[in-house]
Amino acid sequence: MQKAPRRNRPRRSLPLQLAGHAAMGTALGLGFCLLLALTGNPDLINMIAYNPEPKTTALMLISFVALTFAAGATLTGMVLMTLEET
Repeated sequence: MQKAPRRNRPRRSLPLQLAGHAAMGTALGLGFCLLLALTGNPDLINMIAYNPEPKTTALMLISFVALTFAAGATLTGMVLMTLEET
């Protein structure tokens, strides 16, 4: 049994690939925040609930975690793509 030949697909540009990695990292960060909220950590819930502006605190927590995951995924993707080229 012979293997089917692989199609030579054109490679996407580096910025487009990095944007994809950033989107995946953002999705992972949002999922992690959802997991944090669902596990019901009392310290986290108290920090948000007893703050004068709980919506702002929750939004800052979500955005910080999502942006951290996005930056990590983007940098990791850039390293892996540059290693792949060499």
